[in-house]
Formats: sequence, structure tokens, C-alpha cells
Amino acid sequence: MKAIKTGIIGFGRMASNHHLTAMRETGLFDITAVCDITESRRQAAEEEGLSATDDINAFLDSDLELILITTHSSLHYESALKVSAAKKHMLIEKPLAVRGPEAEEMIQAAADNGVMITAYHNRHYDGDYRLVKAAVRDGLIGDIITVENRTMGARPAVGFGVPDYNQEWRVTAQAGGGTMLDFGPHWVEQLLDLLQGHTVVSVFADVRNIKWGDAEDLFDITMVFDNGTRARASKADISYCNLPYKWVALGTEASLTYENGQNEYCTIHGPDYEMKRTKSVEQLSLHINIAEHIREGKELIIPASHALRVMQVLEAARQSGASGKSVDVAI
Repeated sequence: MKAIKTGIIGFGRMASNHHLTAMRETGLFDITAVCDITESRRQAAEEEGLSATDDINAFLDSDLELILITTHSSLHYESALKVSAAKKHMLIEKPLAVRGPEAEEMIQAAADNGVMITAYHNRHYDGDYRLVKAAVRDGLIGDIITVENRTMGARPAVGFGVPDYNQEWRVTAQAGGGTMLDFGPHWVEQLLDLLQGHTVVSVFADVRNIKWGDAEDLFDITMVFDNGTRARASKADISYCNLPYKWVALGTEASLTYENGQNEYCTIHGPDYEMKRTKSVEQLSLHINIAEHIREGKELIIPASHALRVMQVLEAARQSGASGKSVDVAI
């Protein structure tokens, strides 16, 4: 397979420490160029043997085929429209956008220009979720009645990025910060994947800023599906609590729990038995999948439609959080 000529917009931690390494390891991407407004990030790119500029028009006026967008979340929309107009495929670090309508417009622009757009939901293959998904798919708990996917932390991810860059954007609403846009896409994506084939018909959410900056540092989202299943995604960055279970699912035949801090098994609780389940769903490379989609037309693991559903749920959660009422949807 011919390597895909690739450029990167936004050379922060996820681009430099994660995507660059992972994409190079596949041998399927020829990463040559970076566009970044920060001089130190351009210097870092040059140290990796990449050309670097702060002129996005010059960057896009090239023979690049695929653009990786790893800017602040608030810049995904603007960047994606420019990349679409330049008729280049794009992989966007989650969340796809800050708001649902932006995501819809981005996907439409990509379709109009005949290019691929997808979001990088890297936790699609988290060890805990792979265990839970395999147990559910193998029918060990019957049909899901309720399922919870939740965590609690003491602080947001400020300091997670490169050391010479202002990380306050992570708690600033205008920049697309806040835990709902940081972890909300992860937990919601997993639940939508777990319950694929069913439509979300209502969303109720508690979404608040309590402690950090002005962006949300708490979200608690309940989705109701067309088959009656209720799925809860929640995270709070207020004070640390080591919850005993990250996953709890009630099924028609048994229940399932996954203890925090280990990736070896989930536990199936039957009427007269308890079983530790170690089988998990096979982990595939999202980067390889994207290369195979562009070169061979292989179906995307995370298609634009799936990434859009995530954004639509988060948009409904914002509306519910603001009104204090459940929002009827068809997602």
C-alpha cells in the first residue's frame, strides 16, 4: 500500500507523543508537514524532521492527502472547513467539534467535497470496554436493562500537554475545554457502540461548572434508548473518589461489574453463580483502518455518522443541563 502523504494541524502532546509515533509505526503514512501558530511547537516539529509553518493556506496548498487536526477543540470547526475546501481527508482528535450543529456542518462539507472525515475516539478499544463489550455480545447477561460508565477525579487535565504551553484552555469554555468535551466523548461513544442498533430517544443531564475555570467540570448524562434501555455516562473533576466499579450493567439474565484499576476481567453475577470473564474484543488499529479506508475503501471503525451521534448526545446533554428537563431526540 502506498504511504499516505499526511500533515498535522496543531502539534501539541497528542500529535507529537501519540499520533506521530503510532502513524509512523504502521508504515502507512508519510508525515511531512505541520501547521501550528506556536513557535516552540513548530521547532519541535522541525526536530522531528517535519517542515513547519503558521500559514494554513500555504500548508494546504500542497500534495498532502490526509490532515490530522489536533488543535484546541474550539478550532476543529474552522480547521475542518478549510481542509474540506482544500479537498483533503481529515482525522480529527475527539471531540469532533464543540457543538452538535458544527459537527453536522463539518460532515456535510466533507461529503460535498468528496473527502473522508472521522474523529479519533482512542478509547473505543480501552481494556475495560473491550471486556464489557465481549461479555454483552456473547449474551452473558441477556438484554441490557441499565448500564453505567462512570469515573471521578480530583482535577481536570491541566498539565497534561506540552510543558511550555498554556494548559488553561482545558478549563476555559470558549477554548472548548471542560470535562464533558474531554471525557464525555469517550464514555458516550462506548455506550453508543455497546448499544448499536438502537436509537437514543431522550437525554437527561446534570452539566455544571463548580470548581475549575468556567467550563464544565461535572457531567452526568442519562440516555434512554428505543428499547427502554437506560445508559448513564458520568464524570466529575471535583474531588477524588476511587469508585469501586467503573462499569455496572443490569441484564435480563445476569448483571456485570468492572472494578476500577484492572484490565484483566469483568465479573458476571448470575442468580446462583459469580464468574470472572477474561475474554475481550480484539483490539484493532484505528490508524491502520483509516489508511485502508483511504486506499482500499475499507469500512471505517468510527464512521462520521457514529462520531456525529456522540456530538448530538452531548448537544442534547447541554440543552438538558441548561433547562433541567429531559430532551426528546432521535439519535
